[in-house]
Amino acid sequence: MKSDQDQSSSYHHGDLREVLISKALETIEARGVEAVSLRALARDIGVSHAAPMRHFPTRSALLAAIAQNGITSLIGAAARQARSTRLTSRDKLQAMAEGYVDWAISNPVHHMLIRNQDVMRHADQTLRDDIMAYAHLHEQTIVLAQQDGWRSDEVSKSIFLELTALTAGLALVASDPIYVTVFKGRPRRAAIKSIISKYFATGND
Repeated sequence: MKSDQDQSSSYHHGDLREVLISKALETIEARGVEAVSLRALARDIGVSHAAPMRHFPTRSALLAAIAQNGITSLIGAAARQARSTRLTSRDKLQAMAEGYVDWAISNPVHHMLIRNQDVMRHADQTLRDDIMAYAHLHEQTIVLAQQDGWRSDEVSKSIFLELTALTAGLALVASDPIYVTVFKGRPRRAAIKSIISKYFATGND
């Protein structure tokens, strides 16, 4: 029988970490987050039960790492939109709102994990900080859009709450299996984009 070192020797430079994340994503997509366990992943991958713990000491640490990957990709896309020189501040904000819903549709597992209370309860400070950075970017862009005349007479915090509720609700409806059943399929991206466009059409000078 192979030792722990022999069993994981084929995974170099952090490969085992990425294989564990990939396999966990497959498990969540197929059977839900409750089905994820380090022991089962080790068995499926073909390494010792102890091998995954070199990268993830607990199941919660693994799930938080997956959530972190999702948030990192989301923030990267939002930051690129915010830096665009071709868009007005209002258009940047709209692009970020549409981008969030698109991200949730394309990454339903990551979206589910950042809404999972157990995952967030055990999230490290980096993940918490990144989520706050994403929220802060939205708040900053709202203020800039108001300075350019969009809904300039309203309280920015109220707009932030409104926009968060709108995009989070649309993302949930578009990615959660429960709502896919209720609506007998996923809403078309064009329909979601139209709803967001109508929201941003209000308050223009």
